[in-house]
Amino acid sequence: MKRVRLYKNAADCSLLLKIQQKIKFMRRRFRFSMALLPKRWHRSRRNAAMAIIVASLFALYYIYSPTVITEKDLDITRRAAIIEYIENKLQEALKLDKGMGCEIPELDPFSREVTQFDKELPKIKCEGQDWVKCYHSKCRVIDGVKDHHKDITCTFRDILHHTDRQYTIGPPTQVGGDDVYELKESDHVKVACVGRRKDDNKKADWSGNTLGFRPVPPLPSPAGREDSFNVVIFGFDTTARNGFIRRMKKSWQALKDLGFTVMEGYNIIGDGTPAALFPILTGKNELELPDVRKSKHNNGSLDSFPFIFYKLKQDGYRTAYFEDMPNIGTFQYRFNGFRRQPADHYLRSFYLEDLVARPSPSHWWKGKKSYYCLGDTPQFKVMINITEQFLELGGKRFIFTFIADITHDDFNLIKNADDDTAAFLHSLMSRAEDTLIVVMGDHGPRYANVRDTLQGKLEERLPLLAVRLPARLARARPHAQRALQHNARALTTPHDLHSTILDVLDMRQHWNPYKVRGADYTRALTMLEPIPRNRSCSEAGIEPHWCACLAWQNVSTDDPFFEKTAQALLDYINSLVATVGDLCVPRTLTSTAWVLRQRANSRLLAFKNARDADGYVGHFDAKTKVANENYQVKIAVGPGHGIYEASMTYLVNEDKFMIHTRDISRTNAYRSEPDCISKTHPHLNPYCYCR
Repeated sequence: MKRVRLYKNAADCSLLLKIQQKIKFMRRRFRFSMALLPKRWHRSRRNAAMAIIVASLFALYYIYSPTVITEKDLDITRRAAIIEYIENKLQEALKLDKGMGCEIPELDPFSREVTQFDKELPKIKCEGQDWVKCYHSKCRVIDGVKDHHKDITCTFRDILHHTDRQYTIGPPTQVGGDDVYELKESDHVKVACVGRRKDDNKKADWSGNTLGFRPVPPLPSPAGREDSFNVVIFGFDTTARNGFIRRMKKSWQALKDLGFTVMEGYNIIGDGTPAALFPILTGKNELELPDVRKSKHNNGSLDSFPFIFYKLKQDGYRTAYFEDMPNIGTFQYRFNGFRRQPADHYLRSFYLEDLVARPSPSHWWKGKKSYYCLGDTPQFKVMINITEQFLELGGKRFIFTFIADITHDDFNLIKNADDDTAAFLHSLMSRAEDTLIVVMGDHGPRYANVRDTLQGKLEERLPLLAVRLPARLARARPHAQRALQHNARALTTPHDLHSTILDVLDMRQHWNPYKVRGADYTRALTMLEPIPRNRSCSEAGIEPHWCACLAWQNVSTDDPFFEKTAQALLDYINSLVATVGDLCVPRTLTSTAWVLRQRANSRLLAFKNARDADGYVGHFDAKTKVANENYQVKIAVGPGHGIYEASMTYLVNEDKFMIHTRDISRTNAYRSEPDCISKTHPHLNPYCYCR
């Protein structure tokens, strides 16, 4: 008998359970709150009238307040209306930002604004010992188990994938402890073993799931394409570049030491993981693809989408797509998923079967078995190990590995993977000659408290992306390596990553030629050619509220900060020369030429969250906390006529400016003004006016 697992509504069931728990919690809170109120307070006409007045005032404030940004009333179930709306938004934004380029924020990864949310969690520890491991297609009892056990017999049952919603458990096959079980029908297998301990002859048993690779011969490569490059994309969910720097210090150092180019201007184009992975893997946005959302109750699937897996399969590649959280799968949570597995090797059914015995994630560190383990190994390490095994298969290879379990619910857990990820990156160098290596995140934190800060909001929009070209390609196309490094501070997107992969593979014919109406460039540009520095968010297909680019705005003369900023620079200059006593005359302010304030765009600041389940349209009523503001100022001082330009940071909570001499420029000659201190304090020459 085959056991059938149906997961048609696995994600929906999980969501329903969370909603039911939330309702129960809210009911308890409501009852408790009502118990604190005077009985029958609402029966008083005076109190009822007051309640109506307060509610009306709130409503009027929301409708008429100029500080609250509201959206036009959209039917968010009508896909065509959403597409038209977004297109119009991009075209409107293009009129404002075309050719203006992008000022990439320089964010301190260790700013208190974000590190206040970091926390140290217990290290993931996995109990017991797995009896059976697979390497490629061969599964056997490991030596460590055989050293302490005898008379071992194991029963193997394949986990057979049918669709993203259904799999079956195959018939049992018994194998002796010294024999090998060959994977033929599936990459995954359920195992149950029995034996006796050698020391006391007592019965012992073990059961679990394990995985390897059944033989899948690749198709012949087209003539002339037998030697194409391999591709490894290794990703973490919810991973901003700065978050990776903070929590994955050894891995970050490995990226720098091993010659990766970190794309500091890599900007998301939408909400959530699909908004990143659809463009990377298909070259198109979700809205440009057929509508196969579960909410539409149609029979469509993702099989018809132009995934890069399919193109490369026909080109003679072995392909693998590994993702580790099937209950929130990128292509299954909101979508109907695949009817046929999209790559030669695919882990969805393996992880669905594992969910059957998986403990609750709440307070996992208090339980006997960790939620983050697969048998005796942390799940993230299983993902690394199976990726390494895949790369040891012959032929041309393309693999996309995406780890979510240690990042999605609490990014602090990613620290557990630092040592193993760093070691994995170093191991990849043995394949660096002919392999494109990409290390990435899909987006930064979306729901954590850090997102209420401006830096957190910007980090959400600036995920990790590090790229290392195949050494053979870098030698053959040195200009491509130089262009990639030049583009490190350029505005880039998931669409560009897709074009870059195709460029590396010499498959430019599959580039998406789409261009925002009125733009000078196509939406997708390869990173192997210089990306124009005047490229704007709208030209790159990024809506304003997802755009992390900053802009400098003039501060009007009647703004308090016009005078406050100029005075702060003057005070700082006088504090520098005060260190030499009364040799220098204190400067006085004679004029302020201009003051500039650096700001994120208003749509980004006001964006709160997605208004619909699909993340197409946003709520714009957030009050984002701004801890720091950057200013530039130009002043003239006397005596003499010293002219200075400076950049400075205003600390909002402390009501003070941070200024450093390296950020100050004197733009006119000081000639003999500082003669009295030039020999002893030459660093003060730009500031001193001798008595």
